[in-house]
Amino acid sequence: MTGQISPFYGSLEIQQLQAAQDAQVAELANVAGAVVHARVFSSDDPEALGWSRLREIMADQGRITLRGVDSATIERAKEELSGFAPSLHFWDLFMADARTIRDVCGPIVAQGIPEPLARVPDDLLTPEKIREVQVFLTDQGVSPFSTNALRGDLFPAKLAVLEHGDGRIGAAGFAAMTHNRHSVFADAAWVGLIAVDPDLRGLGLGKTIDAICNLIAVEELGAKHTMEFVATDNVPSRAMLESCGLRQVEGKSVVMFSTSDERLTR
Repeated sequence: MTGQISPFYGSLEIQQLQAAQDAQVAELANVAGAVVHARVFSSDDPEALGWSRLREIMADQGRITLRGVDSATIERAKEELSGFAPSLHFWDLFMADARTIRDVCGPIVAQGIPEPLARVPDDLLTPEKIREVQVFLTDQGVSPFSTNALRGDLFPAKLAVLEHGDGRIGAAGFAAMTHNRHSVFADAAWVGLIAVDPDLRGLGLGKTIDAICNLIAVEELGAKHTMEFVATDNVPSRAMLESCGLRQVEGKSVVMFSTSDERLTR
């Protein structure tokens, strides 16, 4: 034992997915139709990427996700991937432009962080603290990324963490540029991994951490748009996104095709 903390955390399956996604970042940065990094192999343009590659990933990993696709593409995917008899898990796509994020999220962030929490400075987001974040996210039902992804070592990204004075995590969120130059979403940052300690709910922390991450995406990562995904029946999260200025993109969905009934993350 070297005492080093593994960058991967979760079940064996989750750790294998984290490792696979991290290893592909350099390649996928220049592959049309590929998302640079996600929880599972993802495509925002399966026609450009090629259905054969998606079938290969399904055979190897048992899951693929299509981001921001229309109903016609989903129906085509059902045909192309029918041999795997996949379960489908859906999320709605919400987006906002940079001006809206500044206008709406800026004042939210300016109000400050509700007591008794404070934001963890970037230089204190050590591997040890990030492991605490990974554990925290997992406890809230949110599947985490690897330490290297969360630190922004693999692609432009930033983690935001709110904690108590004794170091206990109260809320966390993440912003990242996960679409490459070929994508219609090339200038959009994905915001996600939003989680709040259940004991602190009702204080508006979800809106606060979400606003922080959206503002990070625009001001620090240079995004011209932000995007988030939320399930149709997740009423509180949908209200949170709308309070931060994001609106549902009609006719576009995020869908995971999986050989398992498990949703993987909430």
